[in-house]
Amino acid sequence: MKIYSYKKGSIIEEKNLIDALDIDLKKDKIITLVGAGGKTSTIFELGKELLGLNKKTIITTTTHMGFDKDFILVEEESDIKRIENILNKNNLIKVAKKESEYKVKSLGFDLLKKIIALGNFILIEGDGSKNLPLKVPKDNEPVIIKKTNLVIGIMGFDSINKKIKDICHRQELVSKLLKKDLDEIIDYKDLVKIAQHENGLKKNVNCKYKVIINKVDKEENLELCKNIANLCERCNIDVIFTSYR
Repeated sequence: MKIYSYKKGSIIEEKNLIDALDIDLKKDKIITLVGAGGKTSTIFELGKELLGLNKKTIITTTTHMGFDKDFILVEEESDIKRIENILNKNNLIKVAKKESEYKVKSLGFDLLKKIIALGNFILIEGDGSKNLPLKVPKDNEPVIIKKTNLVIGIMGFDSINKKIKDICHRQELVSKLLKKDLDEIIDYKDLVKIAQHENGLKKNVNCKYKVIINKVDKEENLELCKNIANLCERCNIDVIFTSYR
């Protein structure tokens, strides 16, 4: 894994996400991830880092996530004590309601509020992207609870130089925001537009906000990352770059 930040005009390699994102371990308890191109990978990597610091961390969603056997399924308030007991033995857990054989869904606000009280950190996936690297949210997205302390917006570097119609989730909304036709190409400036726009990744954000551009898998792309970071800096947006390969 590689993590890069942008400081004083240079791309700097970082040791972990917590430092690169300037996460305050005393204040940034509830972290919501939105966007496309690496939310799930990022949420689990961040969970591992917090586990390494002995922080009781709960991963969940306010919309949907892919289901796996490690999820603890909750249906009603009586399940909360069971979650507390499991968390006392395992500092990193995944909690949600089951929707199907392949998906889990949100606990709902009342249950989520009680779950939040159990952990040191709550990592929430706040929207979906159908495994595509770029998106613009629809009317009811993202779902960010009021107590969120940090929102992390995510985009895939691999969307650059691809057509909107081929690479974007909610492609019509991307087209509208960027004022481009579906057949037009995404360029690096478009990522900055989506990152800073109130109908893009900043939608419904009323707290600390950071951006991750994921899938920067080749060092030769770091020069372009510098250009992206410079534009983000002008918009007062902190951005880091990652590769999970």
